[in-house]
Amino acid sequence: MRTIIKFGFGILAVMVVLAGLWIYHTPELYEGFYRSVYSYRVTIETDSVLHNATLYLPLPVFAGESKIGDNIVAENGSQPDDWNYSIVETEHGMMLAISTYELIPEFRSPPVPIDSKHVREMAQSQVPIDKEILRIMLPADHEINTKNPVGNESLLSPKYNLTRLVYRMLYSEGGTPPEHYEYESFIYVDYTASPDATVSIRIELAGGNGWWVHGWFGNEYRDSVDLTDLTLTGERHGWYAAFGNLVVGEGRYDWR
Repeated sequence: MRTIIKFGFGILAVMVVLAGLWIYHTPELYEGFYRSVYSYRVTIETDSVLHNATLYLPLPVFAGESKIGDNIVAENGSQPDDWNYSIVETEHGMMLAISTYELIPEFRSPPVPIDSKHVREMAQSQVPIDKEILRIMLPADHEINTKNPVGNESLLSPKYNLTRLVYRMLYSEGGTPPEHYEYESFIYVDYTASPDATVSIRIELAGGNGWWVHGWFGNEYRDSVDLTDLTLTGERHGWYAAFGNLVVGEGRYDWR
């Protein structure tokens, strides 16, 4: 019996020592697996071919500079070969200019309802899908301020009338309720197309921190811009109002 008791105390002592070593080395694990990254993505959805297309799009800007824009121009991101990229100064500030001679839409077949009377017609029909024309991920050299990115981090520009929205919501245990903002922005589009062509454009920016301590955790902010009316019809030449949405402080902030 004494042997069993001694053995039990021995196991307990080993567990205490291992737990202490784990806690002691947690900061090293946190530092070793900590990552901070920005991502920027542009997608276009159209059901018709667009010719001689030029777009001026909101660009991530901080302190009058755009590291993401510089990397895009240097072709460090994922982008189609038939698109040209540059940074331009506009009446709405620094923006990303992209252009191509021809944009061909991409389609997919819609899901077919089992009990539909028009299964054959739906199976033969096609719906346009988002065509990704740009994607880039850029590691940050600092911990990204995901709780308070306004004035501290790169955000899509231009931004007008930034307004905080008030939501009452439940959030998962251990997480932080995010804050939501909306704002006005602008997109310049210039292309020729058929009169019934429809086009929608979306720009997305995210900045986030991720780490490993007893599992993967992270936090982020997300900034996106869509055309206000969601779709443009026919050919277009000029500036158009866009809708912006900013979500900050989403995720975990207690890693211990």
